[in-house]
Amino acid sequence: MAGGQIAGPKNNSKLTCQSAILVKAMKCILLFALTFFFSFGCAAERPGLILQSYPFNPAGKAILVQRFDFSPQIATNVNQEAVRNFGEAIALDIQRYLRTAGFRHPLVIDPGELARGDVLIRGTISRVDGGNAQQRKLGETFGFGATEVTVTGEVIDLPASRSVLAFSFTKQSPYTWLENEAAVRENLRQIAQEVATALTHMQK
Repeated sequence: MAGGQIAGPKNNSKLTCQSAILVKAMKCILLFALTFFFSFGCAAERPGLILQSYPFNPAGKAILVQRFDFSPQIATNVNQEAVRNFGEAIALDIQRYLRTAGFRHPLVIDPGELARGDVLIRGTISRVDGGNAQQRKLGETFGFGATEVTVTGEVIDLPASRSVLAFSFTKQSPYTWLENEAAVRENLRQIAQEVATALTHMQK
């Protein structure tokens, strides 16, 4: 036809092939981007570990919460002076959560302190990392710069001198706009609540 051209079967086939290649390339780019962000950006929350040795009901028992072992020198990306009292802070948090759960008069004690009780909760803060607040704010969608706090410990049946429960919790904050010190303090409170919840569930 004069004044124009009609695309033939060969041209249509060529266009279809180019479109398929373009779609495939876009899929590869998208897959790479998702893999990168989920591998290096998003901080996946680690599940807590709770191991109970034998049936035990702490209801009505005198509970002692020992100040947790913690060396501020292991803390990274935070002002170490600001986290110096974390061992006491988590013990007081656990005490408060236990009171809220209905336990009567849980008592916070120092390591080695002589005190009468039926149950002892003790533990160690093994990791405090403040992450990077600037990265959290700039890359909030992808979870860059996450904080991380790890605590391990046990619940002891004092009359039997046996460990009833062992626990390990790691909390992260990839999306908070809090500064590093405030963010790890919030992680510590979250772990304290987990410990108190574990003890509460033992009553069932």
